[in-house]
Amino acid sequence: MEKNFSKISNLIRLEFLNLIESGYKYHLGGTASCIDLLTVLFYGNFIDLKKKNRAKFILSKGHALGALHAILLNKKIISKKKLDMMSLKGEIGGQLDIYNLKNYVDWNTGSLGHSVGVVTGIAIAKPNKKIWTIVGDAEMDEGSMWEGIFYISEKKINNIIIIIDRNKISASAIIEKKEFFDKKILDQLNLNIFRINGHNHKEIKNIFKKSVNSNKSTIIIAETIKGKGFGIAENNLSYSHQALDKKTLLNIKKIYE
Repeated sequence: MEKNFSKISNLIRLEFLNLIESGYKYHLGGTASCIDLLTVLFYGNFIDLKKKNRAKFILSKGHALGALHAILLNKKIISKKKLDMMSLKGEIGGQLDIYNLKNYVDWNTGSLGHSVGVVTGIAIAKPNKKIWTIVGDAEMDEGSMWEGIFYISEKKINNIIIIIDRNKISASAIIEKKEFFDKKILDQLNLNIFRINGHNHKEIKNIFKKSVNSNKSTIIIAETIKGKGFGIAENNLSYSHQALDKKTLLNIKKIYE
């Protein structure tokens, strides 16, 4: 039976908003832009977080950790009580840490530009598994990202899936960076290059399937909206870090309740 990804995504958004309401200080905009991608990844039989021998995944844009926390709560893998206790002890900060929730977090994130190199090492060590990462489009400024991508292409490493959350807003600026996504450059790589609507669940799932079944590594450029589903925060640079006021938060929550 086909899962209702729209319903699940909305539940994740509500869970995320509940966490914010209870005092968690998450980055709103950059989290919202990748919720639909994460929903299909973790509810579409691509990565089963409950399995020890699962495919590895790095959320390179670690400031979106609130989405992962919401998914862990929704799947009843962790309890709100446990998450709150970890927060009180200072074990959960503003980025993902491999030492906390270590069964579900495969690498420290937050220092942007490292994940492609890390997933390359994991992919070489685990050649029979697909290794996934979601990166931010502003992260493509980092030379280490391109060094890693060129290495994957040159060495024909075939089990990596890189998803670029292309919401066109960094922490501090509107970004375009067309040159980073120039077809003439990307088509020279020995990689699959897919461009998708990062909020269309059917399209996301179809491309994820193609990527898993391919004998080449893949870059998926997912066109997204920063703050997706959160009203005033959509495409709003202010909400990279700024929190919603209580009235606005409660009004947005009503959409998903």
